[in-house]
Amino acid sequence: MGKIYDSLLSGTSGRTGRIVVANMFGNEFTKIRPRKRTSAPSAKQLLIYQRMRLSAEFMQSYRAYACDHFGRRIGMKSCYNLAMTNLMTNFLIDFAAGTITPQYPSISFSKGSLLAAVPLTLTLPTPETLTVTWQDNSAGNPARETDWVQILIAAKDQPLTSFVENAAQRTAGTYTANVPPQMVGQDLYVWLAFRDTLGEEVSNSVYAGTII
Repeated sequence: MGKIYDSLLSGTSGRTGRIVVANMFGNEFTKIRPRKRTSAPSAKQLLIYQRMRLSAEFMQSYRAYACDHFGRRIGMKSCYNLAMTNLMTNFLIDFAAGTITPQYPSISFSKGSLLAAVPLTLTLPTPETLTVTWQDNSAGNPARETDWVQILIAAKDQPLTSFVENAAQRTAGTYTANVPPQMVGQDLYVWLAFRDTLGEEVSNSVYAGTII
């Protein structure tokens, strides 16, 4: 991929032959348009495609949040790109066995410098509800007392997740979420993060654990 410092195809649109000029975040880049595939993908390629699909499905519930709150843009890598990289890194492929295994404790959905959550317990008052508790670590700081907790719930072998945005304030220390019908009776994995009341600053997400 080449970077253009003075517009190569100024005033044009579309493509010229196999050369494509793309504008990314105010910068122009030249790329060669890939040729159409003429052969069936290999087993290895299919696993890589499947991992990308599973990662996109996993992020579907919190994609809008991740696009704003997964760290900071690094060059051409957006927050979304960084969040997808985190997922694909932690969806491990075993090419010999032909399997993809999520490494749930290592998955993140939020990246920031705000004071992180300290998870305490996970309980299931009913099969349809999940109660999460965390420590009020605001230490009397009014700005931290009003931070909102963000909760991500995943279920074993389920592609989709459930995201509860602005569930309760940091000082509440507890929240009971509804478990989506397709997750009832499954092993549940839970993560927590905080966002300030202005919706600008967030904490790193923390893996709160799993409950069967």
